[in-house]
Amino acid sequence: MVRRRVQAVDWRSDLKPKLLSLWATEAKNHLLKYRPKMAAELQNSGKLDEWAEKAANRAVEEYAQSVENGMSALEAQSEAKRNHLFLPAEEDMPELGADPNALPDPASLITTPGVIRRKK
Repeated sequence: MVRRRVQAVDWRSDLKPKLLSLWATEAKNHLLKYRPKMAAELQNSGKLDEWAEKAANRAVEEYAQSVENGMSALEAQSEAKRNHLFLPAEEDMPELGADPNALPDPASLITTPGVIRRKK
């Protein structure tokens, strides 16, 4: 009987499936449900998981800072997730970063010099 030594095949590191953290998974699922256009763009470019991990890392940093500053852990977690993981729905805010309460540029408004009155 000849024994052969079986060598474990090591996956290339760039081909290994990457497991997302819990918060990154939450961010990804939220994005897929509430911002499908943005999620599709990120998925097509291969950056959806990367985006989710970065968002989760920002949330964890904010969480740690908030707890360090005296906020309760539950409140800090909720606030950090709301600020970084759970983006507003596309119907509520089609363009991220655009302030819906901002006043338009006055130069772009069309104004009429006076009231047009009809003769009776």
